[in-house]
Amino acid sequence: MDRTAWIAVTLCVIGLVLWELYLAKQTPPRRAPVNAPAQAPAVPTLTASPSAPPLATALKPEEAAPSFPEKIETLRNSDVELRLTNRGGGIKEAVLLKQVAEKGQRVILNSPECAPIGAIIEQPSAPALPEFTASPQSNSAVQFERTTPEQITTRKKFFFPPSTEKKDNFIIGLDVDVENRGPKPYQTVGYFVALGSAAPIHPKDYPSYTRLVWCIEGRAKGIDVGWFGGGSGFLGMGQHAARPFYEQNIAGAEWVAVSNQFFTTLMAPLTAKANQVWGRRFDVARGPDQKLLGIEGALGMPGFQLQPGQTSIIVWRSFRTTKPRSWISGCSKSCANSS
Repeated sequence: MDRTAWIAVTLCVIGLVLWELYLAKQTPPRRAPVNAPAQAPAVPTLTASPSAPPLATALKPEEAAPSFPEKIETLRNSDVELRLTNRGGGIKEAVLLKQVAEKGQRVILNSPECAPIGAIIEQPSAPALPEFTASPQSNSAVQFERTTPEQITTRKKFFFPPSTEKKDNFIIGLDVDVENRGPKPYQTVGYFVALGSAAPIHPKDYPSYTRLVWCIEGRAKGIDVGWFGGGSGFLGMGQHAARPFYEQNIAGAEWVAVSNQFFTTLMAPLTAKANQVWGRRFDVARGPDQKLLGIEGALGMPGFQLQPGQTSIIVWRSFRTTKPRSWISGCSKSCANSS
């Protein structure tokens, strides 16, 4: 290129930069996403620190000031210890007894600040966790029960399915019975089931592995924690603000999961398919200068109707694994065959 051509190219580049700066000043600020709470800013304010509860506290008034004391029941085999709570009737924490994290501590799945695994909720962004009554049935099963003022009784049984396979120690069964004991028909348009949360085990774990994942017809899809962050785009195009929630209608999923680089919590409904997925990102504090990103998830299920005296039965299986690169294909096949 001769001197004249170089001068022309330079002037074009300068003109383009000046034009982008002009557009940036003329463009009004972007509005927050429509699914953000009215009082919340575009960037999530949920945080986790030793002195203040994580993000979930701001969205869960029932947990911030519970009207009943929390009670914990424990289920345990040689590999997993489940700590079940009467708040929502779910798994508050799952302790992997033979897996070691930093400083010799055991790996714990789900954060106590997030909704318990298996809790049935209407709004994942602000879940109500009513009191259930627990009744241990054996060393391998615990049942929770709750009856509403409308005489709708929900029974939830967590158990370890009998098996001689060592790998099946990481499978937890959940049977849910909903019985209409009242005089009027009962109908729900849909509901969510909490998946709990996943967070990095080590400070240098890849953030792209901290994900919300679902499977439709044997194909896994998902998002990672990077989806929630804001983006500046390229040359002023493709900008978007930080996104507090992910919520998507889907065409029937065999299973939905939250995962980090090494461990996965996966729920598979065996009598129906999930028709929605929901997730949010939260901060995990690891010391004064370490802040990692975790993800909380839930799957949506279709509604149902119960006539007086009628009972609906829902069967679930929850899978956990230590092989994040192989669980997608393996669980896709097994869950599809089970359903």
